[in-house]
Amino acid sequence: MKNTFVKSDFKIQSFSTVRIIFDDSDLVSMDVRCRINGTMTDTTLMFTFSKFNDLLRFSGESGEKLQLTVSDKLMSEDEKPYIIDLSNGQLVFTTCSLDVCYLIESDLSCFSVEDVTPISFVQQAKNLRMNMADFTDVHLQNDSSLNHALNEVATLYRYYTGLKELNLSDEHAREKAGLKNEKLFKIAFFAAQTLK
Repeated sequence: MKNTFVKSDFKIQSFSTVRIIFDDSDLVSMDVRCRINGTMTDTTLMFTFSKFNDLLRFSGESGEKLQLTVSDKLMSEDEKPYIIDLSNGQLVFTTCSLDVCYLIESDLSCFSVEDVTPISFVQQAKNLRMNMADFTDVHLQNDSSLNHALNEVATLYRYYTGLKELNLSDEHAREKAGLKNEKLFKIAFFAAQTLK
């Protein structure tokens, strides 16, 4: 017999879904398409209702729309389990990172979601090119103000200057601060100069 609930060694940072199934219990099932170990894969993600709500809260406008649909289903007299079929148009999630574990060891058909954390706007921007290649409908979800995003980038530059003061090489300091990309480095420099 294979081990169950084996911790996987990867996170899922973007996925699309076409079907969500839930009832009055604590579990929500999502049929998704995502990149696992470098390969686009169709699988199922199992959330507790609490983790599913976290995903929706961190997912901007698409999460709000889905929250309303879920709420309407729970208050309706529809037959259970409730099924939200999005086959006429997929929903793409690119603003959260999911820590997952296997339900059955090495079985890629279903995963349990252990944790949901929001992805920073800067990281969303870094992931954008790959996400656009994987999914047709990807947008940056900037739920925070532009000023907040600039502050975040300025902080990266300040971290870089702190590392330089510790006698790290320029290349190593940029790598540790997440500023290897030349354009991002320039944006961070100007943000740090502007937001003192």
